[in-house]
Amino acid sequence: MTKRRMLLTLLSLILLVSVLSACGGSNGNTSNTGEQGGSAANTGDKTKQPEPVTLTMWVTSREQDDFGAQMEKEFLNSHPHITFNKVVKEGDPGNEFYQAVAAGNAPDFVEVSFTMMDKYMKAGIVEPLNNYVGQWDEWSNFNKTYVDMFTVDSKVLGIPTKVSPMLFGYNKALFAKAGITELPKTWDEALEVAKKINDPSGQVSGYATLAAEWTEWFFQYYVWQAGGDLTKQNADGSAELTFTGPAVIKAAEYYKQLRANKVLQSDLTLKFDNLIEKFAQGKIGMMPFAGDWVSWAISLGMKPEDIGLMLPPAGPSGQTATAIGGSTYVINAKTAQAQKDAAWEYIKFLSSKDYMTKFYQNVASKGAGNPVVMVRDDLNINDFFNFPEEYAGVLKSVTDIGRLEFYGKADFGVYVDRAVQKLLTDPNADPTKEFEAAQKLAASEVLDSFNEKSKQ
Repeated sequence: MTKRRMLLTLLSLILLVSVLSACGGSNGNTSNTGEQGGSAANTGDKTKQPEPVTLTMWVTSREQDDFGAQMEKEFLNSHPHITFNKVVKEGDPGNEFYQAVAAGNAPDFVEVSFTMMDKYMKAGIVEPLNNYVGQWDEWSNFNKTYVDMFTVDSKVLGIPTKVSPMLFGYNKALFAKAGITELPKTWDEALEVAKKINDPSGQVSGYATLAAEWTEWFFQYYVWQAGGDLTKQNADGSAELTFTGPAVIKAAEYYKQLRANKVLQSDLTLKFDNLIEKFAQGKIGMMPFAGDWVSWAISLGMKPEDIGLMLPPAGPSGQTATAIGGSTYVINAKTAQAQKDAAWEYIKFLSSKDYMTKFYQNVASKGAGNPVVMVRDDLNINDFFNFPEEYAGVLKSVTDIGRLEFYGKADFGVYVDRAVQKLLTDPNADPTKEFEAAQKLAASEVLDSFNEKSKQ
């Protein structure tokens, strides 16, 4: 009896298992059961909200306006797991990113000027974005020229957000008052025009350039126009200093010529912002001038019809050269993955055609815009603003002559700055001696460390 009961019990268990298997399977196929379970789990993962994440960013007070607040709200509503931690940094926040990464208090992402990107890319502090852009259906609309500027060894390290070429601004009213009907095409012609515009009694300077700070910024354009450069980039990423090259000396001598003819601003202590203010006030005839300063000058009271833009006059080499400035979005390579993913979502939002269209429509509604080059091929600045034909022609031409700032500028620029300041403030300063001293000092203080970090 015991064996019979055991056998019946065993048979009952086998039957029960068979019934349960039939009920749980799909057409009796147990492998399909497993696939369906996996699909259900995957579906659940897709609908599950990401973990909450706080995105730390640096902003300036000038960025805080109604449009920005509205767009932030739109983004956060569509990304409820993301919270913003905005830290106000005035000036150019991107310039402090390198030091902040070293100190461990950098933002998760930041907008960086073209000038600083060379240094940051070599330092390995910006995250490669290939996995992100490869899945973004709008990426193919970005202009390859600007994308390639920040692609190293096939790694996309920054998303260009705006391109503002350095042009040459002139005051149309002052030109007309002086009877000038043709724009200067060379350095010599520019000097002669400046002499005609110059009016000390009215505190009007025929010409202006940076003399109290960042003098290497404008000075490099003159070196290029003279046919040279301040540094040379080698194939292995190292740099050679060429401060004493013929083109540098020619540019320095032209600066001294402008100073000797007293056509430069009389107050050489004026800083960058002051020069823009003086230009807007009709106190400067012409100066290096970026496309995105137009609305700034207008906000300071300058009449839009008085703002002229032309290509920089050519130097003794016959070249008309200038810089392509602008900014890029980068993600902090040292931050956590969740923050990187959140940062990308926001960068993608800010770089989308929809956002950029709304941005320029908002700017246009306020009556003042800037003649800048769009980073996206599916947008054109003239779709939003009715700029003078002169602006369109200059923007079209500058793409052929624009270049990034001289190699290693973030490291070597201060040494050039000191030499240029000395030449402008001391009439007896010798260009060759000043730049020989600057090169020697730069070589002894930063060149070796720069090359060690830069060699591939």
